[in-house]
Amino acid sequence: MKYLIILICGLLISCASIKTVQPGDYTVEKSRIYNQPFEKVWVSSVDWFADHNVVIEKIEKPSGLLTARYLLKANDTYLDCGKHEATGTLGPPKIESFGSLNVTIRALTSTETRVNVNFFGEFKLEARDAWDGRTIVGTGRCVSTGQLEREILNYIGR
Repeated sequence: MKYLIILICGLLISCASIKTVQPGDYTVEKSRIYNQPFEKVWVSSVDWFADHNVVIEKIEKPSGLLTARYLLKANDTYLDCGKHEATGTLGPPKIESFGSLNVTIRALTSTETRVNVNFFGEFKLEARDAWDGRTIVGTGRCVSTGQLEREILNYIGR
């Protein structure tokens, strides 16, 4: 009986687990009004995509919508995916984060234009169980830190 208890305790301790602490709360400036006509703001917005090698999926000038074609690989500067604590794994988990981006441009008057930037993401992590070597996979949501929105809004207003 004593050996059975030791064996069960050993198995419980050796099982891999990954604990995720939720991302932080950020105050993100997603919208800015420019004292510029729609045409100028539209061109600057499209230029941001081109200058940053982000492929546009939708470009609908009448509705003022621009969306990125692919999920953008992002780092901790742009997305907070929480903290991940792994136990019983062969090394730390490998984590990749990706974000979705869309920008809307709306004329408010002939000389004022509002831009909204929306960026949100998800992560995928993989680790190997130290006990049996199996792959452990996890996914979750990420929140924007506000850095990408700020960079885009500043680029448009330059």
